Amino acid sequence: MSTGDPAGAARDRNADRPGVVTAVAVLCWLVGTIELILSVLLIVLAAIRGVLPAGETGNILVSTIGYLIVAIAYLAVGFGVFRGVDLARVIVLLASVIHLGVGLYTALTTQPVAGILSMGLAVAIALPLWVGRGATWFGRGKTDATV
Repeated sequence: MSTGDPAGAARDRNADRPGVVTAVAVLCWLVGTIELILSVLLIVLAAIRGVLPAGETGNILVSTIGYLIVAIAYLAVGFGVFRGVDLARVIVLLASVIHLGVGLYTALTTQPVAGILSMGLAVAIALPLWVGRGATWFGRGKTDATV
């Protein structure tokens, strides 16, 4: 129990963080890092004539820009998720919705398997923060102002 000390309250809150929240924070960092590296690599490869299939370069670049945006968002909010910042949870949801859209675009235009895996990752990252123990943990910090 906290004694009114904000640092103590944060320690108490982090001590009972569910494993799914920790897993989502780690997934944000891992997926964000991997997608950032691969996006930069694909942008570099697209600049080299003849490396990527000529007919698919445009579709690949659209997907790559989408994945780059998602990667930056996931990396930016990973620590916020870990600490239980509700805004971070909302940003993860928005990034995951974009991730779903980019995954669908990828699946329909260039790489079906990669797109489906990407959509699965988006759901695996966002869903645990909004259902079950993750939702309960994020909701605990709120107070009812109408009481």
